[in-house]
Amino acid sequence: MLREQLVALVLVLGVAMLVAGCGSGETKQKWLNTFFDGVPSPSSRTNAPTINQIIQTNGLAKIDPKRPVLFIHSPYDKRDCIACHESQFSQKMKGKAGEACFTCHKDFITAKEKPKFVHTPVTSGECASCHNPHQSTNTHLLVKPSKDLCLDCHDNPVEKLKFKHQPVESRECLSCHNPHASNNKGLATKAGGALCLECHDNPAIKGKFKHQPVVNAECASCHTPHGSNNKGLTIKADGKLCLECHDNPVEKTKFKHQPVESGECLSCHAAHASDNKGLTIKAGAKLCAECHDAPNPKPKFIHQPFENGECSACHATHGSNNKKLLIKAGKANCFECHDDFLEKAKFKHSTVDDCSACHNSHGTAESKLLIKSPQLLCGECHEPKDMAAIKGHKDMGNTACLVCHDHHVGSNKMLLKPAKAGAPPAE
Repeated sequence: MLREQLVALVLVLGVAMLVAGCGSGETKQKWLNTFFDGVPSPSSRTNAPTINQIIQTNGLAKIDPKRPVLFIHSPYDKRDCIACHESQFSQKMKGKAGEACFTCHKDFITAKEKPKFVHTPVTSGECASCHNPHQSTNTHLLVKPSKDLCLDCHDNPVEKLKFKHQPVESRECLSCHNPHASNNKGLATKAGGALCLECHDNPAIKGKFKHQPVVNAECASCHTPHGSNNKGLTIKADGKLCLECHDNPVEKTKFKHQPVESGECLSCHAAHASDNKGLTIKAGAKLCAECHDAPNPKPKFIHQPFENGECSACHATHGSNNKKLLIKAGKANCFECHDDFLEKAKFKHSTVDDCSACHNSHGTAESKLLIKSPQLLCGECHEPKDMAAIKGHKDMGNTACLVCHDHHVGSNKMLLKPAKAGAPPAE
């Protein structure tokens, strides 16, 4: 019985082949489809010029824009079915999944120096999940254009994001990723910052001082490669990103510089590189002047640190426990540069603990950086009518206070200068 069935099958196949061989292309395709699945239509091989036809005619082949160029796999074009299949009449591929492809294509999976990371379909030998083994209107015989193919398996990484990396938005995945294998994570074509520099200029070339992640080409430590809801494709917004590596400079301070408190680090610092210390976008007072107004008109007498643009000599740039962000409180800040005349003083003026009560820390029209003329300044606390009642002031007239008194310290209770110390004590 089995023998009779086999003989009948052979006779049917013989008749089918005879008819298919004598008939037209369409007749042949119909007969073959009776016994085999997936036999391409003859029109699919004739309605569009192949890439080989275009090359052979120096690109002058007449192309119908409605019918794209057809790319044909070489064995299929030569009707060499057994190059890939077990036989001319079998759909079963030679060897295990993917092995048939490596009879012609380079086997990069089992190579001696095989790549560290391999795309899952390649590992599984599922070449046909991306490539059509016979023909395609897409380059590399892809089953879909590359920009659409990746999204068959991968979710759109920027679908709901506000800012998108241009290659991702254009779905140019292969500009950064290798579709088969790579020695870099994420199947990147190059490692780390080297990949970014394929399109982006090196941000650290011209900067004297460089941000450490930039030096190490660790772009992904701050930026997301696909998209983000933050400008610059940063993984977190401005200040929050900086605090991933840097300690919060104002966490325990009473007074905070407004840009720091608002997390606006980039209003003062360059993210990549700068010619200024601390990666500031401008040097010294020029940076402070971006927000703070300079005295106008320019004062006649100017405090030296202020004139030299050394704001940070007195002020903390991020935060402080002292008002006006002073590095130290009151006179202690001044004594960083000025001699401490209070240390050995027997008597001291009641205002010396607060230098700013009499002096302007930036500049003024009065010498010694006084906020007012000496006589008017003394009158802020000592009223002339009260001073006139003192016996020692009886003949003072318009004599300036500082003719007789020292304004800071003295060995006399009334802070009289040595030349006046022998005079009768004032009552």
